[in-house]
Amino acid sequence: MSTIAPRLSKQKEKLLLELFQDNVEFCLLYKGSFHGFLVSELKSRCAKQGRTVIVGYLESGLIVGGYTSQGFISQSKAIKDEEAFIFTIDETKSSCFPVKKPENAVNFSTGFNFGGAFFFGNPKNFNMNYIDISSNENYESTVPGGQHSLQDVEVYRVQDVGDLLDSPWRDVSWTNKLFEKTSITWYKPSVDSVSHARVLLVGPVGAGKSSFISSVNSVFCNKVFNLAMVGTGPGSFTKRLKSYNIRAERGDDGTALVFCDMMGLGETKSSGVKVKDIMSVVKGHVQDGYQFIPSQAIEPGATKYIQKPALEDKIHCVAFVLDACKLDSYHKHVEETFQELRSEISDVGVHQVALLTHIDEVCHAVGEDVKYVYRSRFIQQQIQKAAKLLGMSVSCIVPVKNYSSELELNDNTDELILSAVNLMLLYADAFLDEHDIE
Repeated sequence: MSTIAPRLSKQKEKLLLELFQDNVEFCLLYKGSFHGFLVSELKSRCAKQGRTVIVGYLESGLIVGGYTSQGFISQSKAIKDEEAFIFTIDETKSSCFPVKKPENAVNFSTGFNFGGAFFFGNPKNFNMNYIDISSNENYESTVPGGQHSLQDVEVYRVQDVGDLLDSPWRDVSWTNKLFEKTSITWYKPSVDSVSHARVLLVGPVGAGKSSFISSVNSVFCNKVFNLAMVGTGPGSFTKRLKSYNIRAERGDDGTALVFCDMMGLGETKSSGVKVKDIMSVVKGHVQDGYQFIPSQAIEPGATKYIQKPALEDKIHCVAFVLDACKLDSYHKHVEETFQELRSEISDVGVHQVALLTHIDEVCHAVGEDVKYVYRSRFIQQQIQKAAKLLGMSVSCIVPVKNYSSELELNDNTDELILSAVNLMLLYADAFLDEHDIE
């Protein structure tokens, strides 16, 4: 997935940061010109993100916006927020207008409404590229009233900075890249009857399953290369079951590692891949190339259905993939699906791990250098949230950064990717040892 460039310049960002008493940073959640200006799109991306700031760009060059410590909460009545404020930023300074009546601070019923003083959103067509400014008793605003079109609108999560721990919360060596890579290159499954360890990636649409496969391939190709096709649309780009053999060098027979990619989980029962289909893949009943149909699970006798799969056909390890940016906003159906999958996959004895992706987008320090990942208190908290969401041990969850906009490899990024792969192979061998039918 491509990195979205914020419109907020470094100079204007600095002026905005001056309005906050504590040391904070901004993480871009929504950009109207990229995601679309519908209020529904903003709601889906900004719900349950905690402290939030919205920034609007007028044609005059003036920036207008508002901050809420309560986060985006979709309800019809006003939300009390004693810390809320609205603001303007011009070429040289930022001006802050605190809330006067906290009980009327914000309302998200039809847009992003700061007590009627700054109302982001057009009630007529539910578009966000519009603001209605008026003076009232809810905010100490001196901004001239009027209705304005906005060239763009952005919403940022406001998060604390400077919370790097003195020592890492997980010990890791950053000099093991060659060893990790060599161990994968020469890996052989622990059971002679199986030629490849098969790892299935499972996760919501856009979590980074295909990107991870491409990132692993990039490490072994020694250049950034998209092996698995990656999409950025709202639906799952991957429609078929597709296996990828990771090759250590061009022209060789490949490693003994195969990644299996499939359609992502949907946010409703009628969208995305079904649990029954996932379990059919795990049990080895589904041939490569099968196209998933959300409304119809694969049945015995169907094309590409394997009636009596061998150990070679089965999945030997399942890797759940979660987006660190969305842990607080996954739909309830996704959480329930994870729990159901965890139970059913465990019942057939397949070990599971989890990948936490987009770590560079939720922590500024990690975005600057992934080497800080195990010193980041925020990443540690996200790992713990992922563990609770999945009902999985923290030790089975690893943070990774996929290659997306980069053109060159990074040793520290490679180290995270390779250590994740070796963890998968460890658990794949554990399954094979337990299910050798020779």
